[in-house]
Amino acid sequence: MVSLWSRTLRIHEANRKVHDHFAAEGRTVIYAFWHDSVFLLPHMHRDSGIMIMVSESRDGDVAARILHHFGFEVVRGSSKRRGFRALIGLITGMRQGRSVAITVDGPRGPRHKVKEGAVFLAGKMGSPIIPAATGAKSCWALEKAWDRFVIPAPFTEGVVLYGEPVIVSGTSSEEIASKRMELEGALHRLTREAAALAAAPRQRKRPFKKKESSPAQSSW
Repeated sequence: MVSLWSRTLRIHEANRKVHDHFAAEGRTVIYAFWHDSVFLLPHMHRDSGIMIMVSESRDGDVAARILHHFGFEVVRGSSKRRGFRALIGLITGMRQGRSVAITVDGPRGPRHKVKEGAVFLAGKMGSPIIPAATGAKSCWALEKAWDRFVIPAPFTEGVVLYGEPVIVSGTSSEEIASKRMELEGALHRLTREAAALAAAPRQRKRPFKKKESSPAQSSW
């Protein structure tokens, strides 16, 4: 159902050059985004081979099946349960040349507060973090969910907006704390910008590069 729903959406990408640059260099990256913005992303970058950390909850079981369907590799774990094992899995994958995607406020919040996992991984591996946000012209928010998960209306227009990379130099507590705040600020800003772009009249969306129908091979 998620796949069929996604196929009705008209999704555009803004500032794609950010991850195209690192893909051209053959570098692994860490894509960071809010838990509530996930819906637009899997179909856009299906069969990319990117690794995604998913919690071991029942909700995580559902998410894992959906992500496997879209061609992603799933590593199970979270900040609360078996997080170290999941981290080792992500590190192993990155050493094999795979990029990683992380919902930085998951799996249970607080909403829109970046946790340290993605920042630590970036400092450990020397890989840039690429923040990403989504917006949809018409959508619903699940108000009773902890993240107020956003579901785009069928046949609506949406946007995936990429921000400038966040570079983490090492894993000192000071660096992790500083870059966590930098990433959080970038995601808040991108979220506002993505919403504005999605709501803008169609003729103002020229910077977007529409995704081709062929599967993406190197980016989230």
